[in-house]
Amino acid sequence: MSEDSLVPIYKTRNIGKAEVIRASLEGEGIRCEIENEHQAGFTGVTNVRLFVLEKDKDAAVEFIDMHSEGGETDDPA
Repeated sequence: MSEDSLVPIYKTRNIGKAEVIRASLEGEGIRCEIENEHQAGFTGVTNVRLFVLEKDKDAAVEFIDMHSEGGETDDPA
């Protein structure tokens, strides 16, 4: 896989949470895309996944792990 390929790093049913994580990652200089981001009326029903460039995957996962609260039910993608 190329360093320019997008890879999934996080999955949630909460679009608001996905948007906060995306903004936080982008604040760290990590480009992030959200799959199914226009499903606001279906929050809690449809999964959304966050994708980053392959070269940023480890840093993004570490950032999410470091800033996530214990006991979350969201699964890594």
